[in-house]
Amino acid sequence: MKEGENVRSKKIVILLLITCLLLLASSSMAMAAVETRRVLSFTEEGLKVRVYAPYQAYPGDTIEVRVTAEASEAINDTYLTIDIFGSKPKEGKEGYDGWEDDISVLRGVDWDEGDDKDQEYEVEIPEDSDPGLVYGHVTAEWRTVADGENHTYAESFTITYLMNKDYEDLQEDYEDLSSEYGKLKTDFDDLSSTYSGLLATYNSLKSDYDSLKATYDSLKSSYDSLKSEHDTLVSDYSTLQKKYTSLDSDYNSLLADYDALESEYEMSVGDLGTSRNLMYVFVVTTIVFVATSIILFLRKPKTA
Repeated sequence: MKEGENVRSKKIVILLLITCLLLLASSSMAMAAVETRRVLSFTEEGLKVRVYAPYQAYPGDTIEVRVTAEASEAINDTYLTIDIFGSKPKEGKEGYDGWEDDISVLRGVDWDEGDDKDQEYEVEIPEDSDPGLVYGHVTAEWRTVADGENHTYAESFTITYLMNKDYEDLQEDYEDLSSEYGKLKTDFDDLSSTYSGLLATYNSLKSDYDSLKATYDSLKSSYDSLKSEHDTLVSDYSTLQKKYTSLDSDYNSLLADYDALESEYEMSVGDLGTSRNLMYVFVVTTIVFVATSIILFLRKPKTA
């Protein structure tokens, strides 16, 4: 089951690669078609020549150079050659060397009026070619039939411009890095904004914390003071409790002594009452006796 899925995945990947290659090829063909321009045009004594080439290329590319030639009158012994050359560094040495290619368009042909040729030629640019302009040099020789005169034409011109692949790669890397930098900067700005908000929140919370801590310290100081007073009061209470217990014990002892004394007092009071009553009886008896004696003494008859 897994092997089947792997094969299916590989087929999908291959199809995607083929599609991408086809799209790249079609886009490259369309670009080449759009970027092709006329680089040379001359009309001289019965011969008209036009040369077309792409605007730009890269070292190692194969470019197509289109050449059209047409006779506006009868011409004989017609030769048309285009030399293409550029520069490249010397192998193992400092300085520059050259590279060259040639296109032989016509070789001793005889044309009647209206005869023409329109053909594309492939030119390979060396891999080690220096970026910059690639030049061409056209050479033409022919003889007009009408007057039998020989004619020549020569001209140098610019074929195309070789781009610097390394520079473009660096440019692409720079653009990628610049885009990444832009994204990172945006993320940094977002993080900076978030950080500023969090910092403001932190400062606010810290201010609240400091205020609450000051209140806590004040309350703790008050608590410590109250606790100290509480401990003092508890100590005083314990001392007073001990004194109270001692006094209560003394009170209970005194109360017991008081009860005993009261019992003795009550017994003494009872005995004292009895003695007092006896004393009262004795006094009264004494007073009665004295009074009786006085009365008897006073009633005694007097003798003559």
